[in-house]
Amino acid sequence: MELSSVDTPQPPEVTIFEDDATDQWRQEEEVSLEQYLSSPQRCSTQVVFLKHETLKQCAALLNLPSDFQRTLKDDLNGSSHTEYGFNGNEIFRHKSWTVFKLKKVNTADNYYWMQPSVFVEWNIPPQQKPTDSRNSDRGAQPATNSNNAPGVQRVFFVNLPLDEQRSIQKNFPSRNLRYYNPYIWHAVFAREVAMLYDKCFWSLRHLVRDIEKKRNTSTLAELQATDFPNLHDIARHIFHSTEILEVAEHTINSVVAEQSRWREEFTEIASKARGAHLQTGQKLAFAAKEMHSLKIRSKSLTDRLDNEINLAFNLVNQGFGRNAQSDSAMMKTIGVVSLVYLPGTFVSGIFGTNFFDYQSGAAESWEMAKNFWLYWAVTLPLTLATVVVWALWHYRLTLKKGYWKGKSKVKGKDEDPMDKV
Repeated sequence: MELSSVDTPQPPEVTIFEDDATDQWRQEEEVSLEQYLSSPQRCSTQVVFLKHETLKQCAALLNLPSDFQRTLKDDLNGSSHTEYGFNGNEIFRHKSWTVFKLKKVNTADNYYWMQPSVFVEWNIPPQQKPTDSRNSDRGAQPATNSNNAPGVQRVFFVNLPLDEQRSIQKNFPSRNLRYYNPYIWHAVFAREVAMLYDKCFWSLRHLVRDIEKKRNTSTLAELQATDFPNLHDIARHIFHSTEILEVAEHTINSVVAEQSRWREEFTEIASKARGAHLQTGQKLAFAAKEMHSLKIRSKSLTDRLDNEINLAFNLVNQGFGRNAQSDSAMMKTIGVVSLVYLPGTFVSGIFGTNFFDYQSGAAESWEMAKNFWLYWAVTLPLTLATVVVWALWHYRLTLKKGYWKGKSKVKGKDEDPMDKV
């Protein structure tokens, strides 16, 4: 059953922040997003937190790339891409996006999906070669009215939970990091998403750990009554976790590759914030390493759950085996009783022919034949012989194994003083 989160505070429909040219951020009052986007941009950087449905309504106004819209619509596990606009050989627009997929599992049948994404649009003004490379290496802030000034940046964070929104708001990148460096927003976003993946992983880990703990406190009957469909539902969630973590790692590595390509292909622009680009690359690489670590842990979680499923399955099979042994013991009892009575029945049938005299002597009386002792003389040895033959046949393998064990001269002792086995 797929559910939406009811305990997590829901973020507002739209939250907008603008920089005030002093590295301070100002939150806009509640306003229609369509109206806000239609008005001229007053600041160099605007950050918008919104839901996918709201972004979809303004897709035409924002001129969102069709590939980005398709990624959100097709519900992919994750994606990243960068598009550039050119005027001749000069780049004048940058659009990039990153999409992740997460699954938050509370119980085996209580879970929900999340698909956070970030979209960065950067309108770059005409560029001139910097006259002082030393200033460009320091990433100094250019004059607002110069051709080297950074263009308008609009950043959209889509479908982020409220806690992650607040964390990003507290860690907005500084102006020096934002100048000529659109990928810093992807690095900030990847950091929060990595922590969100960590929360989702631990919710799954707690489910598996509870199963492991229950094994040590449950009775044998309770273990044999394991809810296997529930275990397999948890296994399905872990499969999804491993899948989306692997895609997330690949997605961040794709952003790292795009950022490196940006620095190589557009050295004139990238050189204005070389330190910022280096720091951004490190942040992205760290996020990719976190994703890789979570992916490995998710795979090990699969092995741990498989171990519990196999244990429960073996315990159930042991219960079936004990029941079969009980049935077999009952059949053995019936067989032994039959062996005891069958010879007597057989012999009595034989002696029932002419061993008794019903006609001699007084009327309405019968006399025991003188040879009646032959019945017991034959029946008892025959019964004993039958039981002995059955016992020898039934335990023949055990007796044979014991015989050869006594003949064997190979002796040894299982020792491991270094505890290396």
